Amino acid sequence: MNRVTCQTNYVSLALFRCAFRFGRLVLGTIGALCLAFSASGAGAAGEDFPNKPITLVVPFAAGGSLDLTARMLAPKMRDFLGQPVVVLNKPGAGSSVGARAVATANPDGYTLFVASGSAYGYMHLLLPGYTFQLKDFAPIAGIATNTSVFAVNGDLPAKALPELLDYAQKNPSKVNFCTTGANGLNHLQLEQLRSIVNERGRWKGLVLTHVPYNGVAPAVAALKANDVQVCTLPFSSIVKNLDGNGIRIIAVMRPERLPMIAHVPTTGEQGFPELDGNEALVNVVAPAGTPSSILARLEEALRKSLEDPKIHERLVELNVQPTFVNSTSTKEWLEQDVRKLSATLRNAGLVVSK
Repeated sequence: MNRVTCQTNYVSLALFRCAFRFGRLVLGTIGALCLAFSASGAGAAGEDFPNKPITLVVPFAAGGSLDLTARMLAPKMRDFLGQPVVVLNKPGAGSSVGARAVATANPDGYTLFVASGSAYGYMHLLLPGYTFQLKDFAPIAGIATNTSVFAVNGDLPAKALPELLDYAQKNPSKVNFCTTGANGLNHLQLEQLRSIVNERGRWKGLVLTHVPYNGVAPAVAALKANDVQVCTLPFSSIVKNLDGNGIRIIAVMRPERLPMIAHVPTTGEQGFPELDGNEALVNVVAPAGTPSSILARLEEALRKSLEDPKIHERLVELNVQPTFVNSTSTKEWLEQDVRKLSATLRNAGLVVSK
């Protein structure tokens, strides 16, 4: 090999090395730019939220207090978010139909779930094939509470919960307890009462016969007709039926008395403090994985909506207690409620799914 050939090869190798290093530099730069554009695009998407209508899924039929609550909030949320907020009713299977629709939706903040209580968090214990739990949802806020009550037919002599249990023990064939449906919150409240009664010697051997109905309306009709004598019911759904003497409320399941019926003592005041925490928190959640910036924007919209005096007044007219609960406290409330009610399900032997 002569000197010229050697020098030529050396120069070629040097140029190749230079080109290779330059190529790596270019590729690295392009990769960094792609990542930067990707990150800025994701940030822009969050900042741009919302850019299309938002859907509030209600797991019950139209016309109930939960549906009306959602429909009251929707226009006000639209004012703050700048996009239409529409209510979609998906009733069925104890709220699991609506819950499933939200849990499987894209976690982009455009499909939200409005629920009264935490049933969607323990439904996996009751329905084979339903696998969703609280971890599949991202809490946004609590917006109101709905108190459950013990109501009796007006002809029943009992004026308080202990008197009712005494009467039921002496007249076992004359007292049936109704709820708004098997395995729902009102049924679990009855099971909690059953558990308390079984632990106390005063009502040893008392049988609490459960008669489930498919919703509030048929349960209230049966109570007024004296087909059943006692019901656990949401106050917001029964208050319109308190005219006359057909139905009488004997206890409210909350720590403090309800201002609308301040003469009725709480379950705790009557010796059953275990039942005081049976308020249902009306809450709004999104699919798990929804970006935190979007959740925060939705939480703020709900908070501002509830600050409107007209919204507050209209919710009171529905006989729910408007209150804003932030996302952290809503998550804690739901987790505690699911733990309590899951234990009730297990103690009552109602769990059908692992």
